[in-house]
Amino acid sequence: MHFMKKVIQFICFAMLPLSLCFGQATQATLLDNWHDDSIIPTSFYNNRYNECWGVGINGHEYGIIGSTAGIHFIDVTNPSNVFEAFKVAGASSGANLVHRDMKDYHGYLYCVADEGSSAKLQIIDMTDLPNNVNQVYSSNEFVVTAHDLYIDTSQAKLYLLGAGGQTKVLDISNPAQPVLLATYPNANYYMPYTHDGFIKDNIGFFNCGGSGLWIIDFTVPTAPVTLSTLTAYSDPGYNHSGWMTPDGNYYILCDETHGARVKILDITDLTEPVEVATIEPGIWTSEIPHNVITRGNYAYFSYYYDGLEVWDISNPLNPQRAYYYDTYPGNNVASYAGAWGINPNLPSGNILISDMQGGLFVFAAVDGGTPNFNIFPSQNEFNICLGETVTFNLVIGNGFSTDGVNLSVGPGSLAADVQFSQNPAMPGTTVQVTVSNIASTQGVAENLVIMANDGTDGSTTEVAFAVTEMPVAAAQTSPAENATGVSVNASFEWQAAAGATSYKLQVADDLADFDGHIVYSANTAATNFTLSNSLAVGKNYYWRVSSKNECGQTASAIRTFKTEGVNAVGSLEGVELEVFPNPAHYFVTITSSAPMPKAVSVTLVTATGQLLLQREFAAGTTNLSMPVSSYPAGVYILKMNSGKEVILQKIVVE
Repeated sequence: MHFMKKVIQFICFAMLPLSLCFGQATQATLLDNWHDDSIIPTSFYNNRYNECWGVGINGHEYGIIGSTAGIHFIDVTNPSNVFEAFKVAGASSGANLVHRDMKDYHGYLYCVADEGSSAKLQIIDMTDLPNNVNQVYSSNEFVVTAHDLYIDTSQAKLYLLGAGGQTKVLDISNPAQPVLLATYPNANYYMPYTHDGFIKDNIGFFNCGGSGLWIIDFTVPTAPVTLSTLTAYSDPGYNHSGWMTPDGNYYILCDETHGARVKILDITDLTEPVEVATIEPGIWTSEIPHNVITRGNYAYFSYYYDGLEVWDISNPLNPQRAYYYDTYPGNNVASYAGAWGINPNLPSGNILISDMQGGLFVFAAVDGGTPNFNIFPSQNEFNICLGETVTFNLVIGNGFSTDGVNLSVGPGSLAADVQFSQNPAMPGTTVQVTVSNIASTQGVAENLVIMANDGTDGSTTEVAFAVTEMPVAAAQTSPAENATGVSVNASFEWQAAAGATSYKLQVADDLADFDGHIVYSANTAATNFTLSNSLAVGKNYYWRVSSKNECGQTASAIRTFKTEGVNAVGSLEGVELEVFPNPAHYFVTITSSAPMPKAVSVTLVTATGQLLLQREFAAGTTNLSMPVSSYPAGVYILKMNSGKEVILQKIVVE
């Protein structure tokens, strides 16, 4: 029968136009292609990429593609300008990593790989997209390697397939904390190696390689029931993958064998599936299907060397070739290259293909997809300073009228000037939005409201702006302007300044060239600061404090002060006394303006009052020296006591 088909096909080629032999097939519209040539290719097939998946989440669309390096999240919201938004490193990676697989459930992505001793089940939280993705689970608790996985979303069950020769079923009702329910084969139930599967409402269709197709009821995971097995069908080969039609009446089966046709099975009786039709592009003799997914009236295939194949299955008994696109530019040989993964299930209907060598391809929807009346900003939050201008992209949903959609700023919006690079804008295009003269929000987020309306349908989106002003100047408290007798370890105080997150204190010894003569500088979040190093004694200094935040700094006025005196200690017993040097290194000398009329007791104490040294300034003498080199650097008190009068002088030892 297969030989006769080839003969009939040859006659068709010879006598009729190609389009009539294959149906009115149309080349699909390529929108964009992402690839990263820095990724290491495998040593087996020189491929960097493997499976792909597609998700729509929080108003954005993502093509997710596996590689030898990890899992790449490609933003395809604007399908004509796709980009890698995030990448999560694979638990195993490198030139020996050929297979990855991934599926999503309730905002979480589940990923496995089939090579590497370090492989694990990885779970990635996608609920914060487009801001971030977060790996929340990476463990070999249940599995190291697995060839594929499938999720029965109606039952919150994850099936790990080809998991070290086993099939494992996990409960993922808590998406980040899977629980093992069963492993097969086990003592009570035999199940062969399973390469891939499709499971819905506990009924599993398992592609078991050379063991054919197994249909199993997993209503009770600990006691599954085999409903039927199928090994006898046309072009039997390596039973690789398949997908159910949306009405649940047919199953499309792919044998990963060169030259094998795709089979359509009637599964209305699960105990006796029946082959009712086949699919074969007929481009060359060794063409080979890989994966298939159905949506609406179409079956979408990744067909290795032949790329994308889309077949109309509105009549499953007579499928028709509808669309195609060859993603692989190389020669067709009986090996493995080209289109690996397929996913047409984005809300837009746009089609994703992962090509082993070429990366992620994005094609325009062929079934119209779900009308998209949303507008998507490329960034949802901005933290800026007053006076800045912001630009971002706004993707216009493809569901709006082809006459264009009018963009405007909605009521209650942040005060700002907003310009659109095109207005009206066409559906599916990207508009650049420029926002300027944005009012201050005192650092608190306020929304810019953007509205789109084509006269029939409308949409609104919000972009948050937190606009911070420069801080005001701090009001200085002490030292007061022209203060004298200020401690050489001066303390400074100022009032909190509006908008400031920190402060910068600066002390200089030259007013005319303050910035060129700064002798002390410190940053602090407090509104006071005490110097840790001593200033010179009896000297004029100048200080200011700058209020700081992320937008800059604002300086206060410059104030003047003078440190406590060096020499003019005061009058004692009718004579003037002076002390020098101060600061001192080795000796402190006290001199009098005339011979001392009587003896004076002189003591050196610490700042806390501990007596260190005591001498007598003898009557009739004019000076007294006191050694200080043996004392630690710091501030001390020199006390001169005549019995009737006492003079205190602060001494700095360096």
